[in-house]
Amino acid sequence: MYIVMERNTRGNLEIDEKILKKIIEYVVTNNVNTPVKVEARVNLHYDNILFILVKIYTDSIDKLSTSEKKLSSLIFDSMDKTLSIRPKNVAFAYIKR
Repeated sequence: MYIVMERNTRGNLEIDEKILKKIIEYVVTNNVNTPVKVEARVNLHYDNILFILVKIYTDSIDKLSTSEKKLSSLIFDSMDKTLSIRPKNVAFAYIKR
C-alpha cells in the first residue's frame, strides 16, 4: 500500500486525513478485546504537529481490557513507523451507547 504525501511550497507536509484515521482505528480495534466502535479525529497543523482524538463507543468502560498508555504508545509507534511523525497529543473520549 502506498501513502501519498506531499510538501507544499512552505515545506509543510500534506497527507490525506482518511489514511491517518484508518491507521489509528485499525490499531485501536485490534488491541481492544471487547467489540467497540472507534472513531478518530486527526488535526495536522503547520510544522507537522499532529493532534489525535480517539472516540471509543462502548457499553461499559469497565469491560475494556487495555489501558490508555498502551493504546497511546501503539498509536505513537504506528505513526512514527508509517509517516515518521510523532503525535504531539493523543486524547481518548469514552462515549456510552
